[in-house]
Formats: sequence, structure tokens, C-alpha cells
Amino acid sequence: MGGVGKTTLLNRINNEFLKSRVGFDAVIWVTVSRPANVEKVQQVLFNKLEIPSNNWEGRSEDERKEAIFNVLKMKKIVALLDDIWEPLDLFAVGIPPVNDGNKSKVVFTTRFSTVCRDMGAKGIEVKCLAWEEAFALFQAYVGEDTIYSHPHIPKLAETAAKELCWYLLIGRYHYHFQVDSSHICLL
Repeated sequence: MGGVGKTTLLNRINNEFLKSRVGFDAVIWVTVSRPANVEKVQQVLFNKLEIPSNNWEGRSEDERKEAIFNVLKMKKIVALLDDIWEPLDLFAVGIPPVNDGNKSKVVFTTRFSTVCRDMGAKGIEVKCLAWEEAFALFQAYVGEDTIYSHPHIPKLAETAAKELCWYLLIGRYHYHFQVDSSHICLL
């Protein structure tokens, strides 16, 4: 489902990992979008991993994959891939197989359960809050003084909560990132 806050949730996960690192060597964010473009994803990885340019410029897709793979195979990483519309071959990009041995994680967002399945990921459906919960959350962030400072604001806040579906708190899904699953998909 679009517009329920998958990217916002992934961004919060990214920020939490960047703050604490929680034993990971690298936290990598890539916006994939469509069509999935291996070269574009490789370029983002190249920039984030600071791969020497002599291992990159003028190289084929396979050589770039090998350069990325050689850097990542020795690291415990969290790869955060946003907005995947079709299955992406992580190995073709250069991301080593994620398994119990290296304890790395791949977390991605998609609108399609088939993408989760085809990429071998544990799917977690991100749902909108009920509008009452969303309004209570809005009220908690904005403050009652602000909401009731003008007679039109409560109605506008209520409308915003209904239309925007407000985003889920990261804490609601936090336990999913503690499990052994190495591939996690936010639907």
C-alpha cells in the first residue's frame, strides 16, 4: 500500500542505526525506485563505501559488482533499500549473501508482497493508524495548546489525521528487527 509511511519508517530505522551503529560496520541507504537499475544502485554503494576510483571508472557491471562485494564481504552491514517495485538481485549489485554467519541485514520497502517473496524476505505489513489513534498521535506531537489555540485547528487536525493516515511509530515494529530474519520487507 502506498502512502502509509514505509519510507518514513525506513528513514527512522536508518537514523537509529546511524546513531547507535549497534555493532554494524556500515549502514547503507539506497533509493531504488523503478525501473530497478543495477548500475544506479552500484553507484550509490560506490559513493558510500569510498571504493578507490581505480577499481571503478571504466569497469564493467561485473567488475563493479566484484569491487563492492570485496568491500562488503568483510563487513557486518545494514542495507536499507527504499521503494523497490520489482525483485532486485542483490548479488548482481554486489551485496554478499546475508546469512547467520555475517549477521548482516537487508531491509527494504515495497508495495508488493510478490517482491518480498521473490527476494526471500520476511514481509511486515505496515498499516495506517486508525484515525482516532492518528489524531491522538498528532495531538501528542503538536500539543493541545496549539490544537485548541484557534477554533478551526481541531477540525483541520482531524482531517489531516484521516487523510494522511499518519505514520506508525518505529516502536510498533521494533521487535521485527530483533529476530533472526536477515531479509526484512516493509509492505
